[in-house]
Amino acid sequence: VLASRGRFSKPPALSMKAMRGASGLAGRRLAMGAARLGDRSSACMQVLSALPHRTMSGRRAFATVEDKEPTYATGDLIGYKIYHHTEPFKLSPGGELPELRVAYETWGHLNRNKDNAILLQCGMSASSHACSHAGNPGKGWWEDYIGPGKTLDTNLFFVICTNNLGGCYGSTGPSAVDPRTGKRYGSTFPRFEVRDQVAAQFLLLDYLGIERLHACVGSSLGGMQSICAAATYPERVAKFVTISACAKSFPGSIAFRHAQRSAIMNDPHWKNGDYYDSKLPESGLRLAREVGTITYRSGQEWQQRFGQGRFEGAEKDRTTGLALEFQIERYLAHQGRKWVNNYDPNSLLWISKAMDGFTMEAPDSHGRPSLKAGLKTAMQPALVIGVQHDVLFPVWQQKEIADTLRAVGNKRVTYYELDSHFGHDSFLLDAVSIGPAVKGHLEQEPFGAKHLWEEVAENAQVILQGVSSVTSLSDQMRSMFRALARGADFVDRDQLQFATKIMFTRDGLTEHDIDTIFERHLYQSAITLKDFMSIRDALQQTPHETYLP
Repeated sequence: VLASRGRFSKPPALSMKAMRGASGLAGRRLAMGAARLGDRSSACMQVLSALPHRTMSGRRAFATVEDKEPTYATGDLIGYKIYHHTEPFKLSPGGELPELRVAYETWGHLNRNKDNAILLQCGMSASSHACSHAGNPGKGWWEDYIGPGKTLDTNLFFVICTNNLGGCYGSTGPSAVDPRTGKRYGSTFPRFEVRDQVAAQFLLLDYLGIERLHACVGSSLGGMQSICAAATYPERVAKFVTISACAKSFPGSIAFRHAQRSAIMNDPHWKNGDYYDSKLPESGLRLAREVGTITYRSGQEWQQRFGQGRFEGAEKDRTTGLALEFQIERYLAHQGRKWVNNYDPNSLLWISKAMDGFTMEAPDSHGRPSLKAGLKTAMQPALVIGVQHDVLFPVWQQKEIADTLRAVGNKRVTYYELDSHFGHDSFLLDAVSIGPAVKGHLEQEPFGAKHLWEEVAENAQVILQGVSSVTSLSDQMRSMFRALARGADFVDRDQLQFATKIMFTRDGLTEHDIDTIFERHLYQSAITLKDFMSIRDALQQTPHETYLP
């Protein structure tokens, strides 16, 4: 079955266990790494020296506009896995596929309760490769958002990204082989809807044993999917994020996608979609990509970036000829060329048609199509983000999502509008603006990350206690003090008390016991090593079970 191929939210109040967890991630790695080198005591001390000084830092990269281009997959994508659904897969328009393959990649680790998974839902032409990993070290299309401490924090979450149904990066699409004929589907590939793409993703979740997602996070087509998932599977989605998307396609975006399809379908090499054994309709694909690029970025960006400038080397004699002349022309031509042999024209056709027909409307009490009726089940905490300069999904469409969710009774809807000049592609390029808002939404309560931090804390405490148990109490205390002192003669009392709880709390010796010992024996604010060692007998005499590793 598996084949390897806005707003900043205030963090939740954490218990002592959770505070250990917040510090214990670095500690766990240091402890395990040093233990492999044979110095277990030293590992514990490295852990403890890091704990009270944990900080979060960030650096904003002030890249030039020219440097900001999305990272897309190439035609030789590697490192993904395949879920193979061997039963027929029925599609909403009435057809079916004899089998279904879903390409996917993951980051982080699925926890014991399988409740820390985030489904990252991608745009029309994206692959499952959202971020680099050991199987594929190349940069992914959401590289800046995924990893330890990032927006989708892999210290906490298990992130899953699929290639969409209809795609060409491993999932079943028009370029896949029909097992009934042994030939590529091409023109025979059945029509499908966005809700079918979501259904395919949830079949993968079933296979992975994930009953309930921590969140769905999607942008563009993926944002349409996240809304669809939240409303269709409300019991399986705890939160959702939708960026630069809509609840119903509008004529403007349908018109743009029609122009893209026309460019491909009017290429004589398209052959009604059955071109796989002959020449690729590359002229049509290039033009379709150029049209798409116009909708993905903004006029404001291009005015700043190109203006009416001509590129170096352009024809100086303009009395005849129509060769490329302006920087914006050359930019669009480059975008079109680089898509050839990296994306299947049929995938664009079939997926864009599914996007055109997308709507979350359902019949209301009078039988009329209604977004309120379609979204009334999406009561999860929701984050909706729009971009003021988005041409493809105008910002009023995201406002419509937020307003409709509130109108049907969802009390936990957050809506942001960004003024990013990157337009629709802001979700790919403006991590500084989008990342913190998404991270805050995912981690704040309710249904936040508090229980995940506490789970990490428990694991970290077990590791610390296991490593510390191989030395005497006196040695542990001395090493811990020196690690915290960092060459000084004193350690802050609260800092030392905090570390002592992490190191020595176990059956029979509680946090309350340690608090009592400090209150009775160490009342000064700055503690020396001699002071600290004076409580050794008190710690040792407190009844507790012998730890047996």
